[in-house]
Amino acid sequence: MLGRVTPKRSAALLSAAGAALLAALVLSAPAGAVTTRRDAAATGGVTGPTSTTGSTGTTGTTGTTGTTGTTGTTGTTGTTGTTGATGVPTTPAANASISSNWAGYAVVGAGGVTRHFTRVAGDWVEPTVDCIAGSTTFSAFWVGIGGYSQSSKALEQTGTEADCDSNGDAHYYAWYELVPRGPVTVSLSVSPGDSMRGIVTVAHGKVTLTIRDLTSGHSVTKVLAFAHPDTTSAEWIAEAPSNCDGNSCTALPLSDFGSVAFSSATARLRDGQHGSITGSSQWAAQAVQLNEDSRGGGQQFFGPREEVLAVPTVLDTTGSIFGVSWAEQQEPGFGGSPPPARDFPGFGEQ
Repeated sequence: MLGRVTPKRSAALLSAAGAALLAALVLSAPAGAVTTRRDAAATGGVTGPTSTTGSTGTTGTTGTTGTTGTTGTTGTTGTTGTTGATGVPTTPAANASISSNWAGYAVVGAGGVTRHFTRVAGDWVEPTVDCIAGSTTFSAFWVGIGGYSQSSKALEQTGTEADCDSNGDAHYYAWYELVPRGPVTVSLSVSPGDSMRGIVTVAHGKVTLTIRDLTSGHSVTKVLAFAHPDTTSAEWIAEAPSNCDGNSCTALPLSDFGSVAFSSATARLRDGQHGSITGSSQWAAQAVQLNEDSRGGGQQFFGPREEVLAVPTVLDTTGSIFGVSWAEQQEPGFGGSPPPARDFPGFGEQ
């Protein structure tokens, strides 16, 4: 820290300095002359006041940092394209086999190898049937194991019904059946538009059948002994129920159900292999189309006739979703005959 000189101390220093300077001049100058030299340092000369250190300059104000630019608003993600109204394919399946009472899909062992299925499951939405007074019609929607082979004598299945009586009133209900035994109606309320689920499992001489209304949350499960089940196929089917007399069955008129959507279709083999309708290399899928008047036998027709069809769609990319659509078309007559058809085991008149 720098010291400061007071006024008293400055005057005393100046008086002493003056006396010393006078003595010096007298002693050093030649006789008769008194001179001064501006460039010589005077011994004992007066020390000038200590210069005051200038104040440190004020540090400049730090410049203002520029405002960060506003980040642009994140662009809105584009809306995902709309899936079809029900998410169910609409293109008819190609190379469908023809049946007089089934429409949908079946799976059997690939490459002609017999495989044994122990579980099948699937969902569907109960359709609304279009009833006309004076016309009694029937339709059923189910999942099952067995029954696809023409030599089959058994079929384990559970599903729902949508029928029209002669008054034009619709009736909806659930059932199960172990062919060749008759069908059994279960105590489960079913309404059009309800999402239904059917599950059938076969193991150790027993068949477990579950029908569940996913909309209401109610379900019925039956566990039944069945000594000789057919396990060589699995199916997801819309059907024209049959009226059977012994081993002879006749398909009943099919109700106009519009369309029905199947989903979550899966199957499982005895060895544990499981997947969708196209989900395993160990089985092959076969589409089935219903031609109600296709009976074969060389029948002759002498005029136009109406033929009722139920046509399955292609499967979606997962192999677990498809639809079946009801249709009626006019066929030419005059000598025409319907294509050959297969009859599949089903359930008789309720």
